[in-house]
Amino acid sequence: MIRIGTDCSGIEAPIEALKQLNIPFQHKWACEIDKFARQSILANYQPEILYEDITQRDHTKLPDVDIYVCGFPCQSFSLMGKKKGTKDPRSNIMLHCIKVIQAKLPSIFILENVKNFKFIEKGKPFNYLLNELNKIVDDTGDSVYNIYYDIYNTKDYGIPQNRERIYFIGIKRDIQTNDFSKPKRKKMRQLDEFIIDKTIRSDINICNSLQKNLDKIKNKDNTHKKNYIITPFTYYSIMKDISPTLTFSGCKYMFHTTYKRYLTPNECLSLQGFPIDFINVVGDVKLCNQIGNSMSVNVLKVIFKEIFNCTLLIK
Repeated sequence: MIRIGTDCSGIEAPIEALKQLNIPFQHKWACEIDKFARQSILANYQPEILYEDITQRDHTKLPDVDIYVCGFPCQSFSLMGKKKGTKDPRSNIMLHCIKVIQAKLPSIFILENVKNFKFIEKGKPFNYLLNELNKIVDDTGDSVYNIYYDIYNTKDYGIPQNRERIYFIGIKRDIQTNDFSKPKRKKMRQLDEFIIDKTIRSDINICNSLQKNLDKIKNKDNTHKKNYIITPFTYYSIMKDISPTLTFSGCKYMFHTTYKRYLTPNECLSLQGFPIDFINVVGDVKLCNQIGNSMSVNVLKVIFKEIFNCTLLIK
């Protein structure tokens, strides 16, 4: 049975991915500093240990795991944030991820961040992370891991959300049987499949900033005015038949131009690959924050499948 530990666990996309793949696992630990996210974890999953702060524990005393996953904070590196990079204290979480891997030597690790992580500060944090991971060696001085990285987009794996994230995948050399290859793209499902309530509304108040974005498509014909999801924010590109990136602050403001209303939390959950029966114990606003911070379950599923296909982890 696979043993897995997660840090910066959010609402546990890695655990949901293993569940959907029907892979038997033991959830050895989760770690989440946000108290509301911890409430969501406990309502939906059963980690054996739930830590609150990755910076306040002895990593050497963590339970042994086969898989380690962490989506370390992206605000330091995001184009939507202040882009402080390594000057932001939150970037230190990355250092703790490295220390966990060094201390526990999991068979597999997966680290995730925003696409801009590769480019900020001329690649300084990106190169630092790669170098530190490659410096993890065995008793003979050989590198413990084969390390792969690439940018994955949620829309390329079946779900219509434009969400580009960089994933770092480490596989212990002694369990790898074949090369790891980035999974092939899958056909994107129709956006309308993710809309639960098909009622066209006429009672939703529209703020001025949202109206400005609506006006950008106002001059197009009626067909083109439908099936957009737009927000009041200027940093989103307007794309037809697909959701823009769900974010911590923007998830609750996803306005569907066909149904003339904002997406519900359940619809946002489904656009991240979660089941709509996910138990909401924190209220809609907090849940939308958590959805916007989460990794995409569908992306983790294809990564896990490729890992299992090229290793001895599952016999």
